[in-house]
Amino acid sequence: METTEKPLTGPESLLIIQQMIQAAKEDLSDNSFDLLFWGWLVMVASLAHYMLLLAHFDKPWLPWALMPLGGVVSGIYHYRQEKRRTARTPLSDFMSFLWIGFSVLLIIVLGVGMRYGWQQAYPLLIALYGLGTFVSGGALRFRPLVYGGAACWLLATAAFLVPFPTQLLLVAAAVLVSYIIPGHLLKARFRRGRAV
Repeated sequence: METTEKPLTGPESLLIIQQMIQAAKEDLSDNSFDLLFWGWLVMVASLAHYMLLLAHFDKPWLPWALMPLGGVVSGIYHYRQEKRRTARTPLSDFMSFLWIGFSVLLIIVLGVGMRYGWQQAYPLLIALYGLGTFVSGGALRFRPLVYGGAACWLLATAAFLVPFPTQLLLVAAAVLVSYIIPGHLLKARFRRGRAV
C-alpha cells in the first residue's frame, strides 16, 4: 500500500515543533488562569461564609452564589482560548478530561452536602481539590501542585475532625496551598518560558 504523503521539509518540521511548543506553553497558561481564578473565588466565598456565620447573618452561605457566575466566566475564557489554540496536545486533552471529571464529582459532592449536610461535604471537597491539583502537578511536572494536592489530603482529614465553621477556614487554606500559591508560581514559570 502506497502513501500519498510527502516527507516534510526542514522548515515545515520546524514549524510543527514550534506549534507544539507553543501549545504546551498555552497549556501552562490555561492552568494558571483556572488555579488563580477558582482559588481566589473559593477563598473569598469560604472566608465570607465564615465571617457571616460569626455575625449570625441569616443566610451565611450566600457568598457561594458566586460559583455559578464563576462557571460562566470560566466557560467564556476557555471558549475564547480554544478558538485561539493552534494545536492540541495529549497533555491538554488529559487536563480537559481530568477537570471535566473533577467538575462532575464536584456536583455529586455538592448533592451530598445538600442532602446530608455540609459537615460531611466540605472535607470531601478539600480531598477533591487535592486530587485535581496532585494529578495536574504530576502531568505538568510541577511540584508545587503535587505538594499542594498532598496538603489538601491532610487538611481534608483534619476537616472531618473539626466543627463546620472551622471547616470553612480549612477550605480557604486548601485553595491557598493547592490553587493560589501554585497558580502564581505556574504563571511565573509560563512567563519565564515565554521570555526565553
